[in-house]
Amino acid sequence: MKSLLAFALLLSTVPAGFAQTGSTASVPEETETLPPDEVIEDTLPGVYSVTITLDHRLENYPGIMNALREAELSGLAEFAALAVNDHRSWIDESPDWSWNAYFSETDISITFANEDVISLDRQSSYYTGGAHPNQGRSPIVTRADSLNPAGLDDLFAETAPDSPALTALFYAVYRELMALKRERLGADFDEAMERETWLAPLAPEVDAFPGFVLIANQSGEAAGGLMFHFEPYEVGSYAEGGYDVPVPLSVFEAYLTGEWADVFDGAPAQAVLTEAGDALEPIISETGD
Repeated sequence: MKSLLAFALLLSTVPAGFAQTGSTASVPEETETLPPDEVIEDTLPGVYSVTITLDHRLENYPGIMNALREAELSGLAEFAALAVNDHRSWIDESPDWSWNAYFSETDISITFANEDVISLDRQSSYYTGGAHPNQGRSPIVTRADSLNPAGLDDLFAETAPDSPALTALFYAVYRELMALKRERLGADFDEAMERETWLAPLAPEVDAFPGFVLIANQSGEAAGGLMFHFEPYEVGSYAEGGYDVPVPLSVFEAYLTGEWADVFDGAPAQAVLTEAGDALEPIISETGD
């Protein structure tokens, strides 16, 4: 019996561009042709489709590349099985309802990498029924020798609730997120409402922070900060979208473990909107509430 899963690796190249004015074509500019990303596709027409794109630069880290590919193929098989089972249930139980094919699109790209560490942004868009597709971010920071995702507990020596490291991160993330919301929402920005609702769950605790990637410094040779990824619904409505919140090294440098201190150096390439003491920082009452 043939398997329901048919895996295909599709390699595509970036075509060189041609400029044209009137009826006379110019001499093609010499452009660097990048190696193709690896694309894994699987589909059962009318039931589901899956696309997974792996950054071509991961070929420089074969151990990481192989581990990621294995994990993604495992997830693909689970997604396909879910779609097939749900489709079968629809046929048996609700044939009068319309069926919208499930889909999953995942892109894994490098945000920073050197010989010691790799930072990956894993973005997914998927649909498994309901009113609209959903998005997900699963960033990964790992040592280059093996896929072993690191968290805040690995980067900082002390991560107990209200520890100096987490308190510094909390203040920086809170004020920057508020500034990003003010910029995006414009006249609809309501500072008091944001503090009382969407930002209320933020706290100087490990579990209150979302996933993060490393931001390159201005030279690109080391990391200059962290980027925290908040998904839709985490700190705003679905229509508002997600937020990428940068935190420069200067906020947390003093709290890094010796193992991770050498990964960072200098200011991040991406500017921030706020600094310590900004009026958008959290308002902490004298009782701590």
